[in-house]
Amino acid sequence: MVLHRAAFVALIALGAGSLLFDLTMGFRLPSDADWAEAAGSLRSRARPGDAVQIWPVWAERVRLFVDAAPVLAEEDLEHADYLEVRRLWVLSLPRTPFFRTPDPALRARGATAAGEVQRFGALALQAWDLHAAALAADLTRSSEEHEVDYVARRCLRVPPGGRFAARGTAGTALHLRAGIIGERAYDADRPPIAVQVFADGAPLGILEVARTVRDGTGWRRLDVAIPSGAAEREFLFAVSSSDRARQLCLQAWTTR
Repeated sequence: MVLHRAAFVALIALGAGSLLFDLTMGFRLPSDADWAEAAGSLRSRARPGDAVQIWPVWAERVRLFVDAAPVLAEEDLEHADYLEVRRLWVLSLPRTPFFRTPDPALRARGATAAGEVQRFGALALQAWDLHAAALAADLTRSSEEHEVDYVARRCLRVPPGGRFAARGTAGTALHLRAGIIGERAYDADRPPIAVQVFADGAPLGILEVARTVRDGTGWRRLDVAIPSGAAEREFLFAVSSSDRARQLCLQAWTTR
């Protein structure tokens, strides 16, 4: 009898909680007016080199309103590259359930808050200076976007057996990012794809891209120092694998 009574009380509490959640949904989620006000603020304050990061990343409705700067949906704020972004506007929904503030991850990467948080109803807008290393050359400048681990990446599509060459300012470090495009990234028992990097014929390093396992590591990273030498180099990226069915998304740049 006691067990049945406890279960009945738990059921009532669950129902009341669900009802309360539904009744407060309008308070938790931004209205069109909130989005429009935030977009208006960005139009007046954004400048070249800025980008907007939505948080949480599922808040894609932002793209219907914000047009003053590129909209990004990076899931790992601490390690995201934010290529060519000097100032990041984080547009967040702090009233949503299980909200996790982005501030610790941004501070961990060395970013500093630039100004006070603005509130637009259920939205919060905060600018962050990223203090990133200066870009020397974007070696894979591309307008293409491909899906890697359910995130749209701007990159070059290169098949196994393919090669890509680019000439650019060497700087002090090379940064290579790569991931397998689409659903084939999750296929079991597939061999890895290797990307070997050369600068003026000299090997710089190898990045191995293994099967994606939905653990947030589908976008692989390689960062290597560039030996002193000529101010400009010819960079070559050679992609190899015994499996030719998958395609690689490749992004590379150098920093000073």
